[in-house]
Amino acid sequence: MPSDIPLSNPAVAPSDIQAITGTLRSTPPTGSDCRAELEDAIAASTGCEYAVAVASSEQALSTLLAAMGLGSGHEIVLPSLGDAACLRATKRIGATPRFAECDPGTLIPTASTIEAVATSATGAILAGHSDGWGTGLPDIATACGRLEIPLIELVSTRLGSRCAAAPAGSIGRAAIVDLSERGLISGGEGAAIVTNDAHLAEACRGDAFITSGNPHRADPMPEFAAALALAQLNRLAKIIDACTAVAERYTVCLSSMPELLLPAMTPEVKSSWSRYVIRLDETFGAEDRDEIIRGMQRHDIQAEIGLAHLPTLWNASSEIDCPIAASIASRTIALPIHADLTHRDIDLICQTLQLMVQRATFRRG
Repeated sequence: MPSDIPLSNPAVAPSDIQAITGTLRSTPPTGSDCRAELEDAIAASTGCEYAVAVASSEQALSTLLAAMGLGSGHEIVLPSLGDAACLRATKRIGATPRFAECDPGTLIPTASTIEAVATSATGAILAGHSDGWGTGLPDIATACGRLEIPLIELVSTRLGSRCAAAPAGSIGRAAIVDLSERGLISGGEGAAIVTNDAHLAEACRGDAFITSGNPHRADPMPEFAAALALAQLNRLAKIIDACTAVAERYTVCLSSMPELLLPAMTPEVKSSWSRYVIRLDETFGAEDRDEIIRGMQRHDIQAEIGLAHLPTLWNASSEIDCPIAASIASRTIALPIHADLTHRDIDLICQTLQLMVQRATFRRG
């Protein structure tokens, strides 16, 4: 049975349904220009010149890495906290991941932790954003320039965020934008590669890969999915405003719980609030976190683990790499956040979370 309060719920308006219907009625449906229009709109939203819409984030990243000439014999520096799609894309092209420890404040790597693992074999550095936990991306970009290694910005579902006045997606040589059902806007599936490099953008397109015989060619984003994402993109500012209001209410309601570390709103970062991830304090462990999530799910609230520890996903049997990230990952919880949440929903989520935390504390004695 689906949860009464879902983790994410992209806002689908009647105009979105009309957009899909119009695309499906075109002759043939694949003759629609929605994908090209979406690419132009995504490029504009990220402050970039070019965008290439493809079927998934994993395909987008593996296509981009392959288009940059990376593969077997190369290393890719990944964040220690992140999305497993990064690992799958790295494996797909035959490269080796190297993990950069996170900063406990921003939850992303720092310039120094990246420099500590970069080698002469490093072909790219991947780093992204974390809603409400600040950012170190400008410093990372500076370090990448110093190392002469390209930065790939992992925008993920955070389209519309800004860092030091720069749109998310404009900081690295290229970026990956997630347009799946997890985000504020969604085509149900899909992702986009964005860049200011015309040759790189062309190399990421299907025809270039067919010509070169590259096996990592991404499937194009379906036209109906592009039509849906494009219709929602036109309302992105309103959706972000609604999610910001949800985040603000969470912060007010949960600020009295000393057991929690909450994301914050900082002046240098404008978050899109596609996710709201909290951290339990260090007296809690992974078992406590998991029981709290199960308790919320029993009350029809779809909470989930907030952040994955990528070194463990890559090789669970190895000695723990990036211990700061491992500790943080074991204590993160993602709460539902989307434009449809009401004040009553938010209050219920907060009350249930408080109850589950109290029970976990009681069980520990």
